[in-house]
Amino acid sequence: MKQRSEGTNLIAIYHFISGFLSLLTLCLIVMVPMMLAFVAPVSGDQDAWTALGFMAVIGLFAGGILLLIAIANFVVGWGLWNRREWARISAIGLALLRLINIPLGTIIGGLIIWHLFREKTKDEFAVG
Repeated sequence: MKQRSEGTNLIAIYHFISGFLSLLTLCLIVMVPMMLAFVAPVSGDQDAWTALGFMAVIGLFAGGILLLIAIANFVVGWGLWNRREWARISAIGLALLRLINIPLGTIIGGLIIWHLFREKTKDEFAVG
């Protein structure tokens, strides 16, 4: 059985860490409106309730996106760790999305794409 390269290991671990950080951010987004819900009744201001409602809707939307990103990162990280070809292709797709996060995402995304398109790396994921 072929060994994973160090680059593939790093990319898989990067996806696990990225998924974990997305979950932490999701928790923060959910906690802020919950904490503000304790302040709104004390102020007695109707605008506070309106703002809290808007924050809740935005938090649900952003939280849903972050949850999808976290799940995608965990699944792709697991697939890369187990050398699945679908995970290599999915990691390239996620790396393309990371390119718009200038400057760090562009560098990381570019390096991931470069590594996963190398012939040695493609051979790692070959069945057989």
